[in-house]
Amino acid sequence: MSDFYNRFDTETFGKRHDDHYRSVFQVDRDRVLYSGAFRRLQNKTQVFKSGAHDFYRTRLTHSLEVAQTGRSIVNFINKTVFKEAAVDVDLVEGICLAHDLGNPPYGHPGEAMLNKLMRNAGGFEGNAQTLQIITEQLHEDPEGDQGMKPSRAFIDGILKYKVLWSDRTKESKFLYDGQDQYLEFVNGGKDRHPERSLECQIMNWADDVAYSLHDLSDGYLAGFVTRRDIESWAAEQQLGKDEIRYLETVIQKLDHREDFDRYLASRTGKFIEGTKVVERTHPLAAKSNRYKYAIEIDPEVEAENTLYKKLAVDIIFRSPQLEQLEFKGRYILERLFTTFLQGDPKHFSLNEKILPNILREKLKHIDKNDYVSIARMVCDYFSEQTDISLPKVYKRLFDPDYGTFYDIV
Repeated sequence: MSDFYNRFDTETFGKRHDDHYRSVFQVDRDRVLYSGAFRRLQNKTQVFKSGAHDFYRTRLTHSLEVAQTGRSIVNFINKTVFKEAAVDVDLVEGICLAHDLGNPPYGHPGEAMLNKLMRNAGGFEGNAQTLQIITEQLHEDPEGDQGMKPSRAFIDGILKYKVLWSDRTKESKFLYDGQDQYLEFVNGGKDRHPERSLECQIMNWADDVAYSLHDLSDGYLAGFVTRRDIESWAAEQQLGKDEIRYLETVIQKLDHREDFDRYLASRTGKFIEGTKVVERTHPLAAKSNRYKYAIEIDPEVEAENTLYKKLAVDIIFRSPQLEQLEFKGRYILERLFTTFLQGDPKHFSLNEKILPNILREKLKHIDKNDYVSIARMVCDYFSEQTDISLPKVYKRLFDPDYGTFYDIV
């Protein structure tokens, strides 16, 4: 590990066993990589439903690609800016691998539905759920303690949002109210600093790059990204000369899949190299280089990336086909949740007879009159499901011709 990091960065949230051949950040990464929560991402939606086609990306392959892009950004800025291995590539890789652990089935529509269902119980947010997984659930040790006891730099790296549920504005993303202890740990005190760490910024840009380019790739395979669709979309936009030039190049590459894939790969390289590091003034800069430095994206690169993201959203995500599937996913989540837990905080009932064993065990340690805790238990269960397992739960309960005595909800 380089001198870029100090004890403040490497301190862990809870004591963990010494490791004689891996750095603190390597252990963080490995505990994510070998977790069940990470493997479940293989059956969670990225753009198109998991299993619909061998070549479509899932949350798992997306996370792997974000991790590789993040590593490349680190290698680039270390070589061009710091002239040494300053920013830790294992730390950034681990953060990128973990960034979507808290995503529920059906992607962002599923996240929005769970947040709606949890409106009286502290809300639901994917980033907050990721924090909950790495600090309270992932990596149970032989003594029975849960949570991977991550380093300060690792926790900070996944925190895209640092506002608690009770302090949020109407549109803001948030952490759960009970997670203020992690904010205090990250900041080294009770002062709140909403800015993202250097590594979090790298992860976020790597994620943006993956979204804009790889979603177009999947959309192309699915037949959404065609010459006609792009030209029709462009005719309704107010585009500048550079944006028109980018789209014309995209259209030229559509005739052959290999040409289109190579073009997207070239943009990945350009977006990586459009990154630079600048010094900044921040209250934590004296404690950590993670706040002494920030990344800046070349405005031309950022504009091109934004164009591709908007193109993907408008012609893929807002298509009738995807919106119908999203409607179905939201419906399944809402019906299951309100079947398990009915009513509001003042008058509610939990349908204990249909609870799976894992929830029956958890219920032994929860006050049955505590709506918030009960709702969080149910929400956690459904957020952990995948696009494959959740419909099976639904069919088991509502399809008369599905399931046998041996099937488990």
